[in-house]
Amino acid sequence: MTDTGPALIALDWGTSGQRAWLLGKGGEILDARSAERGLLSTTEDVDLRDPRARAAAYEAAFRKTCGDWLAAFPAVPAIASGMVGSAQGWTDSGYRTVPASLDFTSLVPVPHRDGVLHLVPGLRVPSGESPGDVLRGEETQLVGVLEALGDPREPVTVVLPGTHSKWVRVEDGFVTDFATAMTGELYGLLTAHGILSRTAADPVRDEAAFLRGLAAGKRSRGLATEAFGARPLVLDGVLAPASLPDYLSGVLIADEVSHLLRDSDTRVVLCGAGELCRRYALALADRGVEATVLSEEITTRGLWRLATAAGLLEDRLERTLKP
Repeated sequence: MTDTGPALIALDWGTSGQRAWLLGKGGEILDARSAERGLLSTTEDVDLRDPRARAAAYEAAFRKTCGDWLAAFPAVPAIASGMVGSAQGWTDSGYRTVPASLDFTSLVPVPHRDGVLHLVPGLRVPSGESPGDVLRGEETQLVGVLEALGDPREPVTVVLPGTHSKWVRVEDGFVTDFATAMTGELYGLLTAHGILSRTAADPVRDEAAFLRGLAAGKRSRGLATEAFGARPLVLDGVLAPASLPDYLSGVLIADEVSHLLRDSDTRVVLCGAGELCRRYALALADRGVEATVLSEEITTRGLWRLATAAGLLEDRLERTLKP
């Protein structure tokens, strides 16, 4: 008997949003959905100290997005990565300490009325004399990135730009180290609150302002000083108020690259939203590094590969072939 139907329900379930895919037998996308049902909205009216109430809220959010898939394809396994597996999530799926292999074969099962959702653990750098670090959800992107690159054995630096940008060093399938920069969150705060938000106008696309910001962020006066520099530039008529956000974006990205790019980072891969990756690629090029850019949709490849490694697809095939 040949199985030609859906093979996997896969979710990227983060802090602010939820993306879900119905994948075919080769990992191809048969259907896709997105919703603003991330951790924040799912637990908005829930006492996080009550695990039963928290689980009920997550199960309801899961059914709102995927309920018809669950009903139509009851034998299809489901996998999710992201903040759904955090301490404030459906169930805490824990962290693996780096150096760690990206060959995840053990997932955390969460039973629900329609079956089981399998959660992917995150990764952590333990704190010592210096603060540690954590990531959750990005490990799935890393798995997809490495597959797209042909599973290289040589060192690769994967940069995942976003609200909390991740710089991850991978060698021969092992995450050896990573660091997080709150660049996107800082941008949001600075453009929404405080003096710079009052100086700016409704933003317009201004590539020259962004490049000027890159040059400013590359200097060594410090992020706080260069960020404030946007205000006198506007007051002196050098920078249009509507161009301030692009200028600030350049300052922040250049500062991040200046601190996190290492001399040993000879092969750099960017994975994320197209425009944001383009900006990071410009900042890296200014440092003499030509980056490979991959789409953030590579997450589906990571979820498929993790499900395969954990045996979820084999279990599904066995159930399908039973008389």
